[in-house]
Amino acid sequence: MKGSNPVKRPIKYQILALLSIFLSGCSIEQKLASAFIETGISDEFIVLAPDYLLKYNIKTYEIPEVDSLDETVKDSILLEKSLFLKDVRDAEVLDAYITNFIKTLKTYGIKVYPENHLDTFLAAGRKAVILNIAQFSLEEYVHPYSTEEWVDDELIVIDDIDLNALNFNVWLEISHLNSEGDQKVLFGSDYIFDNLNGTLKQYLFTGEMRFDYTIDTITSERIYKSAADFGKTTGGYLYDYFLNNYIGENLPEDYPYDRYYYHYDPARGRAYPIEPEKSLVEVKK
Repeated sequence: MKGSNPVKRPIKYQILALLSIFLSGCSIEQKLASAFIETGISDEFIVLAPDYLLKYNIKTYEIPEVDSLDETVKDSILLEKSLFLKDVRDAEVLDAYITNFIKTLKTYGIKVYPENHLDTFLAAGRKAVILNIAQFSLEEYVHPYSTEEWVDDELIVIDDIDLNALNFNVWLEISHLNSEGDQKVLFGSDYIFDNLNGTLKQYLFTGEMRFDYTIDTITSERIYKSAADFGKTTGGYLYDYFLNNYIGENLPEDYPYDRYYYHYDPARGRAYPIEPEKSLVEVKK
């Protein structure tokens, strides 16, 4: 017999082996996710609302020499010169966000209490998770729009269009009432742009390509609706945070696979892997 060269397995067997490894790891995580969902979150939660809404117009380039001003004066002038922040009703934004945040947590079977229950819990020595919405901010800025389209084997670049944009940012502090435990700080963010509707057209006689478009600027009503949607999203992301923590804490110490990040969809009744970007980020203190 000639030299003992290793036998190369056909590519399909290599693929099947990799798939088997993937399914093996995924199976353990799925079982842990199912166990967490079935048991549910038994802790009671008390939600603390922020005292005010922070609003920042970061289009500083629109006001000459604004950076030379006192910080308080600078923020005041920028807010007054903002396109839509100056007209936003702070209480309506916060109420839309908090109402839908709490409503979403309840859809996951979590017992949620408002801030006025805090003294009752303290007096009775009851344990609870404190969800402090420590800070909520809106940021107005400009987002450069660009896209590309192929027309008759020619790549047409569409740019030089500025859209107004708004960021929603929230910081959640998680601590435990009447019990030991480190405080966690989680950050979440979302954004909206002006609505742009456009069509690329070629003019018959000149052959010129032109992008005709209209822009619907962000309105106060859309901001309130988006704040409500952000509340729903944050509630779901928070449940996912506890779900993935549970999976991580209960995996074997020698777990050899890369972790997946899971999202639970209550409408479909199951958890499945998603991009980790769709989550709350734990802020290091």
